[in-house]
Amino acid sequence: MNLLSLFLQANPVGSMSNPIGELVDIIMWIARCLLLLVGGGFGLVMLVKGKTDEDPKKMGEGILSLVGAGVMFAATFAVASVFK
Repeated sequence: MNLLSLFLQANPVGSMSNPIGELVDIIMWIARCLLLLVGGGFGLVMLVKGKTDEDPKKMGEGILSLVGAGVMFAATFAVASVFK
């Protein structure tokens, strides 16, 4: 078997009906992973640092950062649905 026949078995001719939508899905999943890593990681560090230092301001910033990352994570699903 050559590579073309393997590709055609895995992806029939009519399966890629919306290549822009698939590209947007891939980009949105990359954005979601980055949001969880950066926003969630930063928020979690600030939350724990504020809790151990008994600093309510830092703890509140950590909670707000986690909530903001969660809202942006959910918004990526809405943006992706626009392109489908």
